[in-house]
Formats: sequence, structure tokens, C-alpha cells
Amino acid sequence: MAGETLRQPKNKIQRKSVVDQVYEAIKSDILDHVWAVGDKIPSEGELADYFGVNRLSVRMALQKLNTLGLIETKVGEGSYVADFSLQPFMEEIAPIYQTMERRKDVEQLRNLLEGECMNIAIQFATEEQKEGLKQKLDAYTELETLYNQDVDNMDLLSEVVEADFAFHYEIICMSGNRLYMDVYKMMKSMITSHIRYLVYTRSHRDVGKKLMKEYSHGLIYDSIVNGDAEKAKKAREKMLNIIPPHPADYYEEYDMEISKML
Repeated sequence: MAGETLRQPKNKIQRKSVVDQVYEAIKSDILDHVWAVGDKIPSEGELADYFGVNRLSVRMALQKLNTLGLIETKVGEGSYVADFSLQPFMEEIAPIYQTMERRKDVEQLRNLLEGECMNIAIQFATEEQKEGLKQKLDAYTELETLYNQDVDNMDLLSEVVEADFAFHYEIICMSGNRLYMDVYKMMKSMITSHIRYLVYTRSHRDVGKKLMKEYSHGLIYDSIVNGDAEKAKKAREKMLNIIPPHPADYYEEYDMEISKML
């Protein structure tokens, strides 16, 4: 209108580059399952013709998608839709969470996710799911028994840690929540590092051996099967060290030594 002046816009209009537009278009098609995992996407030339841009712009867009992990480019063959996962990215930063301070963060995350999934399992788990959890428990118990007879065997320790993770992941799966499953699995490196620390520490300390039954996987299994949420909570918190064993500085005393070894 005459006599009026335009006010400064809150957000400036953004101009997207050709590369970004091509990148967004291809990414959108991948996320919308226009191409399934393993499918070969059109060649650079075909995409350039389709979008009406030069091949360099397409190549740069594909490089961005490749870096993100949405596609995999094979020399001489072309680009394929990748089975995307955040797990490789999380593995890169996992060492950050191996300090005593950051380990507490992992402990709290596990308590949150595992606690919620235990409560869901207590209410809704099928007999088939309970049997699946029993199988994971038996596999863990067998390895734990072997490891406790040879606590300096690092190969056995790794097997125990994997079996431990598998038991807890089974509980996550019992929730039926796909997002919980994805988050727990993508955090696997951090969680297994936390498990490794707890298993190794407890197996090398007399006080840990005496208290093993207080935070056993068997107690968690029993509480889920019997529908005892309070028992599950107590067993979980002891296992994760939310409720620490005595003495209170049990972990602090050996933290530096064990962190170097693991």
C-alpha cells in the first residue's frame, strides 16, 4: 500500500543450490521407498536428464547421500540404496562415554529404556516371547559360568558381554516398540562398553562375586515372568549400579586401572 514500508522479514529467504535440490529430491525418494534397500538408482546421466541439470551437480548430490550413508557407490557399477543405520556413527563417538562421568549417562539411558521395556513385557509378553528370553538367559548363564572360572580370559569376556547385550536387547524387543529397538541397537557400542566394565569389575572383586545373585539376569527374568514390576526395578537398578554395591567407592577405586585394560 502507498506510504507503507516493508518491515524486515523475520527469516531471510534461503536460496537452495542445484546440488541441494537434487540431493533433497533423491533423498525423499529413498525415504519414501521409491527404491528399496539394495536397489540400483539411476545413473548420473539419467538423473541429470531427469532433473535438467549437469552431471557434476548430480555427482555432488550423490556424494552427499553416500557420506550420509543412504547410498553406497560401487566403482564401475553405480549407486545402490544402502541399509541405513546410525550405529556406525555412534560407534565413532562411543569412546567418549567410557570415562566414569560419561559412563553414568549410559547407565541412566539403559535404566530408562530397559525399565520401560520391562514394564511393557510384564504386562503384555506372550509365552513365546518369554521362552525367547529364557533361551537368551540360558546362553548368558552358560558363558558367565565359564568366564567366572577364568576371569582373565578376554575372549570369554567378549562372549559374555555379547550374551549379556542379547539378553537385554530381547527385553527391548518384547516391548514391540520399533523405535526403542533401533535406539538400543544403534547405541550398542556404548552399552556393550558399559556392560564390559561392569562384568569385568565385578568378576575381579570379592565383594562383586558375593553380590552377583542380587543383580542376576535370572532375577530379572523371574520378575518379568511372574509380573513383579517392583522386583524387576530393584534387580535392574542393582545390575546397572543405580543402587551401588558396598563399599560405595567400589568402582572409583579401580576405575582408572580397569578403563586402561578395557
